[in-house]
Amino acid sequence: MSQNTLNMSQTESKGATPEFETFYQLVWRRFRKHRLAVWSSIGLIVLLGFAYGIPFLAPFFGADPDTIDLYNRYGGMSLDHPFGTDELGRDVFLRLMYGGRISLTVGLISAVAAAVIGTTIGVIAGYFGGLVDAILMRFTDAMLSIPVLPLMIVFAALDLQKIASAGGTWAAVGVICAVLFVIVSAGVFFADRRSGVVSIYGTGLLAAAGFGLPLSGLLLMLQSDALGTGTMVSVVQLIIIVVFFSWMTVARLVRAAALQIKELDFVAASQAFGGKHRHVITQHIIPNAMAPIIVAATLEVGSVILYESVLSFLGLGVKPPTASWGNMLRNALDYLQDSPLLAFWPGLFILIAVVCFNFFGDGLRDALDPHHVNRND
Repeated sequence: MSQNTLNMSQTESKGATPEFETFYQLVWRRFRKHRLAVWSSIGLIVLLGFAYGIPFLAPFFGADPDTIDLYNRYGGMSLDHPFGTDELGRDVFLRLMYGGRISLTVGLISAVAAAVIGTTIGVIAGYFGGLVDAILMRFTDAMLSIPVLPLMIVFAALDLQKIASAGGTWAAVGVICAVLFVIVSAGVFFADRRSGVVSIYGTGLLAAAGFGLPLSGLLLMLQSDALGTGTMVSVVQLIIIVVFFSWMTVARLVRAAALQIKELDFVAASQAFGGKHRHVITQHIIPNAMAPIIVAATLEVGSVILYESVLSFLGLGVKPPTASWGNMLRNALDYLQDSPLLAFWPGLFILIAVVCFNFFGDGLRDALDPHHVNRND
């Protein structure tokens, strides 16, 4: 038997991976090897299923999260109340699940919006370079140097609904988009003077829209009378504040990826065949930079959940009686002597959600990174 035949037989006997794999098969194989990421993904599925499926599950518990039963205050764990009852006799499990919907929704929407803004700024800075890169990255560095939590507390204390109704926030967003449009248009002109007027201004509009559209949508929700003055207003206000301070990490990662991708041969070939900047960015740069974008957005969810919990804990986030993990933890501090578990359960769910999202993002990073070296691959 030849040496090659022997090696092939040994490889097959060890259950090695097939010679040809699709990209998704390779990602799935790498992801499965990260055991903590796999278990975290299972935990996230269960947590998201309970949180968003609780309106359908609540009738089976025979209770409403806001039903007050003063004769059953500080009740212990039972079949009817798996996590007991609070100081007003409300079911703690149901309030945790309904509160999880708020906390998880804020985390997911904020991470996606921050990823959109960060991707737009990062890809423009990395692709055009020069003056555009210098200005956008210095602005990003300035935002990164700001102490986030103190400023979040200040912004959360403001009534953004009145500011938006008065037009002040709209004016600020308009000025930022106009400045971004001018910077990017000028950068495209100086980078490639052969570009037509449509290409130059089209790229500038793309940059301004990428930053302005997500925030404009949130401002419209905040200004809408349909939101009223209740939970939705505080949730949208919280999302705007978190997004404003969360896009910088994505921008830096995408810029680094764009600097690397724009030097590759297929980008040069596209430009040689007359591909416009907008085409190269949307068809080549962004699709090939999706790995760091997805990973950064996933890791950002855990951070946003912590920010939401801290602001709600300080009374500046989601307002009671609507439950969120942060304000449930804050409310439980007044009743620690009577029922310590009231503080334990929301703290535990915050810990589980943050740890699961972080491990899940860590596993995605190892699976999607083409430069990741795994000896078992």
